[in-house]
Amino acid sequence: MVKEHIIKKQKTAKLKIVNIAADIFSTFGFKKTTMDDIARAAGIGKSSIYYYFKSKEEIFEAVVRNEAKQLSGELEKKVLNANDNPKDKIRNYVFLRMKYLNEMVNFYEALKNDYLGNLAFTERIRRKYDKEERQTIKEILDEGVNKGIFKLTNTKLAAIVLVTFLKGLEKSMIIEQKFDMKELETNLDDILHILFYGMVN
Repeated sequence: MVKEHIIKKQKTAKLKIVNIAADIFSTFGFKKTTMDDIARAAGIGKSSIYYYFKSKEEIFEAVVRNEAKQLSGELEKKVLNANDNPKDKIRNYVFLRMKYLNEMVNFYEALKNDYLGNLAFTERIRRKYDKEERQTIKEILDEGVNKGIFKLTNTKLAAIVLVTFLKGLEKSMIIEQKFDMKELETNLDDILHILFYGMVN
């Protein structure tokens, strides 16, 4: 019982550090953030930080994994488990995905930043995220095909195409900041119509 209490207390302390570090990283970026910054914001000594994490990289990895878990959870709850038809699921998935990526600064930095790509864990997260996203979209498309909503012969290929499109949308929206979420929401139906049905009658 005492051991369980200690483990729970340690998990709570680690999560507190991760949550505080997430704000610091998103404000100053990975390169400029120091262990001193995190310790100061957490109100504890740097030695206490090192008790739970070996390095700044290890804290950042925990931050990114936590945000990735939040993203997956929100998409599953609000899209995959919703009673919407597959067409609406795709629309909601695209919009919510972009919305959450825009808010989860550290996770998105890990996905796109070449400097962070040199960290060993970053590539693992990127591959895992890409694989899960393709599979999620494929499942929605398969549901749509089974219900006669989508006329696709290769949902695996269609999922790859849609994920590729989303990555291009990320670059335009988040990196180059060419349009905001309101504009995306307004134009999303037209974008998806072009993507799924092309420009021919």
